[in-house]
Amino acid sequence: MKNNLKTIVIMVLLVGGLVGFYLYLSSRNARETSSENEGNEQVREMTAVQKLIAEADYKEYPATPVQLLKYYNQITACFYNEEYSEEELMSLGEISRRLMDRELVANQNDAEFFSQLKMDIANLKSQGDYGTTIYQIDVTPSMDVEYYEHEGYECARLYDTFTLKQMVNGTIYYPVVRYVYIMRKDDEGHWKIFGFKKEEDGQGEGSLLMN
Repeated sequence: MKNNLKTIVIMVLLVGGLVGFYLYLSSRNARETSSENEGNEQVREMTAVQKLIAEADYKEYPATPVQLLKYYNQITACFYNEEYSEEELMSLGEISRRLMDRELVANQNDAEFFSQLKMDIANLKSQGDYGTTIYQIDVTPSMDVEYYEHEGYECARLYDTFTLKQMVNGTIYYPVVRYVYIMRKDDEGHWKIFGFKKEEDGQGEGSLLMN
């Protein structure tokens, strides 16, 4: 009888322990799920600009000229299409400067760079009935990038085709602008934007290396 009673007590304790452990796991999983959902919701609530800024320090540096230009285009689209604070604009500008060759960066100090950037943004937003936005950007396919050597540096030439969107007198237009970019690989093996210019009129920023 005593053995039976002892067995029953042990079984009750074991069942109680299992139930307690199950309740603990359920509670922990619920907290983790709630925390994960909260984190996902915060990410969803971030703007395109905020996401780009938040990811910048953790993003692997673009390995090819095409990847570099596509990343630079993401920043450019944010400049002209998105809403942001002054602080966020400064952060975006700093990210874009990291992608530029040291000689191109040296052409303008930070104050000059941001002053010109703000003028360019204001100019595009003043065009058309309600301003002009970037509708689409097409980058040269990897197979069509032109590689060459210049003064001991590996260089690459590729193109961006910007399709803009604007309304003029009630009619929507999609003007197209094409830019040529020159990339140069730095001493650490990273491709950097050395120069670019608007293909139609030959005017642009920085110097261009031509083979």
